[in-house]
Amino acid sequence: MLKILIRLLLIIVILAIALELTLRIQFGFCSSPLYVADPDYEYIYAPNQNVTRFGNVIKTNSLSMRNDELSTDSTINILLVGDSVVNGGSLTDQDSIASTILEKKLRKNIDDKIRVLNIAAGSWGPDNVAGYLKKHGLFNAKLIFLVTSSHDAHDIMTGGEGLIGVDPGWPSKQFKLALVELWVRYRGLIAYSINERLFVPIENLATKYSLSDKPQPTIVQPDLNSQGIEKEGVIFNPGFAALDSLATAHGVPFSIYLHPETSEVAAGKFNQQGMEIIKFCEEHHIKLYNEFDLGVNLSLFREMDVVHYNNKGQKFLATNIYPIFLDYLNHKN
Repeated sequence: MLKILIRLLLIIVILAIALELTLRIQFGFCSSPLYVADPDYEYIYAPNQNVTRFGNVIKTNSLSMRNDELSTDSTINILLVGDSVVNGGSLTDQDSIASTILEKKLRKNIDDKIRVLNIAAGSWGPDNVAGYLKKHGLFNAKLIFLVTSSHDAHDIMTGGEGLIGVDPGWPSKQFKLALVELWVRYRGLIAYSINERLFVPIENLATKYSLSDKPQPTIVQPDLNSQGIEKEGVIFNPGFAALDSLATAHGVPFSIYLHPETSEVAAGKFNQQGMEIIKFCEEHHIKLYNEFDLGVNLSLFREMDVVHYNNKGQKFLATNIYPIFLDYLNHKN
């Protein structure tokens, strides 16, 4: 009996080691992109990171942009700003995000001093973007280009910096063991997915945890309905006007690119929240690029995801934006 127990224990240890190594090597556990809190824009990826997660490289510079470090030389800076659609998250490799694709193409074809700065974070609204730019400046920007979606109309900051280092979805330090990370970060998602028969890629859910002394975290399900993602903000997001004012004050052109959610693609039109953004742009004479006019379709989205691009979608975004940037640069010169 003792020999059987020893063998069983040995098997468990071997399996645990194998799983630990698999999680680390194949999936990048204990190598998650980390976050830092900020009172002016809630949170952002921590600066100076270079990690690999789910096979994708995630790099940030000293200002938490998903870019190489800014040069001290004179550059032509274009700000591509927004939320996780722009940032790409852990499921998009550094070379596959639209900002990287655009920068490489513009530097090769137009001017090797052009930079496309990726200033974005998951679940940011325009007010987060405005907070970042007010704090860090516009980097002598020649153009500010906001990629937004309908739910951003009411996605207003609510003190989300309190999540950092508390909520497992917004870690401020790495786990020591991959098995511990798997248990702490994803046990609730796995249970929720099984219970609801909804198998969603881990990083695609806008799921929030609230950690306590209880053995299980409390899951707040994403607020989704047939009209798309619903946010709690009562008023129209003041970040739209703040970005317009910042751009005007500094003499920088400002444009908005409206990206639909999958429910809107299926319906063939923007929902009421999207129409609020369109109306705002009309009233304030802001150039709006409607993605419905550019051929958006469901093949450009991640599987079981309501808003994020897959790699094909990131290329689609870059392809759409390239002539816009090119036209601006040609007129500038």
